[in-house]
Amino acid sequence: MLWLITNLVTVMSSRRETSNNYRDIIWINQGEGIRIIRCKDNIQFIVQLSKASRWRSRTYSTDVATIFRDYPALNLPCVAEAIASYTNKRLMQSQQG
Repeated sequence: MLWLITNLVTVMSSRRETSNNYRDIIWINQGEGIRIIRCKDNIQFIVQLSKASRWRSRTYSTDVATIFRDYPALNLPCVAEAIASYTNKRLMQSQQG
């Protein structure tokens, strides 16, 4: 059953960075309409804001510290933990093959 759920999520995810179900969402706050994603080439972090039911990219950064500098409200433990967790997950995936 877990395999089915995992693969269903994979199938439903999108490679379009503006999509609601983009595959590399790191952290999201739907109430505030802000999220952090990793670009499709796995090079940059992107801060996006939701406007009129679409996600629009606002800043691009290779360094998390820059995100926290540009968006002080995102300098929260939960955001830092989400970024660290995502980074560790990607590292483990790259080591597996």
